[in-house]
Amino acid sequence: SVLERASARRAAARLAALLGEVVVAAAPGGRRPGPEALRARPGLLRLVPGAVRDVADEVRRPDSPYLRHAVRVTVVTSTGYLLGTALPFGHGYWAPLAAVMSMRPDFGQTYARAVARFAGTLVGVALATGVGRLADPGAYASAGLAVGAAFAVYLLLPSGQAPVQVFISAYVVFLLGMAGEEWTQTVPERVVLTLLGGALAMLSYALFPAWETPRLRARLADWAAAAGRYGAEVLERFARPDRPPTGAVRQALLDLRAARAAWRDALDRAAQEPVRHRGPSPAVTEAAGAAVGRFTRAAMVLEAHLPDRTAAPSAGAAALAEALRRAAERCPGEVRERRVPCWDEVRAAFDAAEASDDPVVRAGAREMVRALEELAEALAAERGDALSAEGAEGS
Repeated sequence: SVLERASARRAAARLAALLGEVVVAAAPGGRRPGPEALRARPGLLRLVPGAVRDVADEVRRPDSPYLRHAVRVTVVTSTGYLLGTALPFGHGYWAPLAAVMSMRPDFGQTYARAVARFAGTLVGVALATGVGRLADPGAYASAGLAVGAAFAVYLLLPSGQAPVQVFISAYVVFLLGMAGEEWTQTVPERVVLTLLGGALAMLSYALFPAWETPRLRARLADWAAAAGRYGAEVLERFARPDRPPTGAVRQALLDLRAARAAWRDALDRAAQEPVRHRGPSPAVTEAAGAAVGRFTRAAMVLEAHLPDRTAAPSAGAAALAEALRRAAERCPGEVRERRVPCWDEVRAAFDAAEASDDPVVRAGAREMVRALEELAEALAAERGDALSAEGAEGS
């Protein structure tokens, strides 16, 4: 409608203005660059120092998933090439190529891609072999079929690994058929080397794993700590409404969103891993995630009702903000060590804030404390389950 288009234009104009302010603030001397400068991208040489710093940071972290993945890819590629060359098939590069195309930093994607690649290879070579046996195409017909298979690969790229691999395998068979090679020379080596590459990719995870499930507790701790810092910054604005904006609330919200995204990604990856017993149970993760989510919503509601700079300070908000900030500092260590966080200081500050004449702070703080209690109950249930399991093993 006309109103929707007008609203979209206003939003686009506002976004363009904000981006212009960001560019001006980032430009040397506050000068507004021209359109060519806005469209310019840094060259390759300018990206090298940042890439070197990132690599150095990951190398210094032995538990880095990126470092582990780099080591896995290096070892698997070298081993696959040596084994593929030693086998009497030829085309020894197919084994490391299949492994590299299947490997991803997390187990779920690696497993799914390895299975899809092997299944697609079987179907593709079977189809191409059937066409070759029935039609007996010559060099020109094989070239046409290869072009058609390549076109199908690009057409089906968004469809996933399995259908793409079907036509990649068919393309290879038709391409080698142009050189006069029989299907008996192509199919066995293609299947065996693809299976070898997938097996090496899976074996690398068994020997040098980087499971996400054991790290779920750390992701939850980071998310809970970020939520606590965000809530503390929001309450600080109620305690000192006359303070000029410093962007602390906005930065805390961005950190909270990043921590929540890391938690959700970790949950998705852990759901596909065969090591559930090494992390919190699904019931505990669901209850704990719901508790932190409830705390976050309460803090967001408070942020939506921030007072004007001329408003009176809220009694008790400063003490509650400080208690939350200290609790957010202790929370990561307690959660990682499977201890139940203690919220006594936060509850005491909330009891003091109950006497506040600000109903917004009272309602928001009440929801925050309830969410923290739910988080403690979820973690206490996990600790109880762990103690029961240890007792069962000891008996």
